Amino acid sequence: MEVIFLSMEKVRNPFMDEMKEIGRRLKDKGYITGTYGNISVRYGKRMVITATNSDLGNLSDEDFVEVVDYNPATNVAMVIGLKEPSRETPMHWLLYSRQEINAIIHTHKIFDNAPTTLHEKPAGSLELAFEALKIIGNNKLINLKNHGSIAVGETLKEAMEVIDC
Repeated sequence: MEVIFLSMEKVRNPFMDEMKEIGRRLKDKGYITGTYGNISVRYGKRMVITATNSDLGNLSDEDFVEVVDYNPATNVAMVIGLKEPSRETPMHWLLYSRQEINAIIHTHKIFDNAPTTLHEKPAGSLELAFEALKIIGNNKLINLKNHGSIAVGETLKEAMEVIDC
């Protein structure tokens, strides 16, 4: 994915504190280790997502990127922030094409009770993004073959509850 910075400044968004709290909870419950995983929230026609290599259990204001637009045809993201957005930006952006999805949590934990994508796709690829969009259907939690899980919800709280169940 190519990233074009529209502005290199700290993101200011009302969801950041809640995203930080969700990151701490994920780490405390053992759902994430190190920098593996990402969190995003739809914000109007944009999304706020954690930056590449962010420590989800200890997020700071510099760890957020606002994706103003993403074009899957060219695989180009236009962003505001101080760091590159998560390489899973294409997957998050495509999942937000579903009106009922407003929050996404991606961990590298596999959950036994969730459907799993049929094919292994490279992390951060458009192929993985389309595979996730195809399998999500009415599910709130899916596994990505050899790549962890995705929980979705109308809110971050709902996405976290899906993981906790």
